[in-house]
Amino acid sequence: MMSNSALNSTERPSILTFNKSTLIIWVAISLIVSETFAGALRYYFDQMGISPLLYLPKIACLVFFVLELLTYKATRILWLGVLMLMVSNVLAMVHGASMTNVAFSLYGFSPLLFGAVCSEHILHRKKLLAWVIAGCLAASLVGLLLDKYTTVPWKGYSYMLGNTELAGNTAWADDELDRLAGFTRVSNALSILLAMFSLYLAMFTRSRILFGIIAAVGFYAIVLTTSKAPAAAFALTLGVMGLSRLRWTSSAVFVGIVAIGFLLPVIGVSFDFDPNNITSGEPSLGSLYDRLVNTWPHVAQYLYRQGWSMTGAGLGMFGSSQVLFPVPGAGILTGSDSSAMYLWGTFGFIGLVLYTMQVPMFFILRDGTSRMDNALLAISVCICLTSWTTDMFEITLSNLFMGLAIGRALSRSASTHAVTAKTQGLSDLSVLSELR
Repeated sequence: MMSNSALNSTERPSILTFNKSTLIIWVAISLIVSETFAGALRYYFDQMGISPLLYLPKIACLVFFVLELLTYKATRILWLGVLMLMVSNVLAMVHGASMTNVAFSLYGFSPLLFGAVCSEHILHRKKLLAWVIAGCLAASLVGLLLDKYTTVPWKGYSYMLGNTELAGNTAWADDELDRLAGFTRVSNALSILLAMFSLYLAMFTRSRILFGIIAAVGFYAIVLTTSKAPAAAFALTLGVMGLSRLRWTSSAVFVGIVAIGFLLPVIGVSFDFDPNNITSGEPSLGSLYDRLVNTWPHVAQYLYRQGWSMTGAGLGMFGSSQVLFPVPGAGILTGSDSSAMYLWGTFGFIGLVLYTMQVPMFFILRDGTSRMDNALLAISVCICLTSWTTDMFEITLSNLFMGLAIGRALSRSASTHAVTAKTQGLSDLSVLSELR
């Protein structure tokens, strides 16, 4: 018989595991909810003097990333990624960034890191996650309608962080159309949330009618925000997912999606476009012309002048940390309107390799058999399509879902290798037995 001490020793780890998993899922939920209501929460929390609470979900993400990494059976790819982050942090400080820049960038990337190592804990509670996402989608639709037909108090609200004025909710217009942000900070963020929430729920539904309703409502809501890239990405993603069962066709589509995201900035840097097209051309393409003429060439030229084209500026020298804690002379590195260029500007050549790693991730998720694989594939494809003209790494929930997709793909890849190794070992044993 097993002793009581032995029984107790086997029970304690399961209780600790349950508590850790519960804490992790609630950290993920708090992050989703806080980003869904980010604009409104900033306004009301400032009124009550408790605005620092808004920083807790991301801080918790960073804490649980470190704690989980201590016991996580990470693949070599993940450990290389952690090493790359450390080297990039040091490189950023060599280029002039402060510890504050580096810390804020890690804070911004924390949802992606958290999602990558804690994905099994989060995705295991898929029913709870689905209910939270459904509730946040409904709330986002309500916020959109409130913003459109009423006057909400947080519209245009701004606050000071040190000497920098930041937007709690941005009030702006496009061709005299109000850019609706609902409960969030900015219309672009709302449109991306609507796309990700709608795709997640649509991939889990078994009813074609319900699927159509979710897709139609999600697309119409995104169009109301007047955000063009997420609307186009959402529609294209639905088409791509219809081809996911066609192995060779979907593989070519996935490669093409990543390749276009990589080539667009290259085209902007390599060719001279007429600046007049920004205002005189097709209005829907004006923002793309602006990126081709101004944003991408200027960022590339700055990186080349500084000699950072191969190594990147470093994590802390590129992105929103430059807005809050600007480094003298590096003000142009606040953004790039392209995730491929964002990774290149931050990590150099390695960043471009990371961007192309989306292709094998798509393949692994496509070959999965569960609805969770389909949901994460749809969201990650939509993120990639939107990233053609958007710094998606500046969108908190985009980072979380991309981290979940990465964690899921690494887990499936590791299990596949384990099964292959076991099968190979059994075949070797059978060969030895036959020789005997």
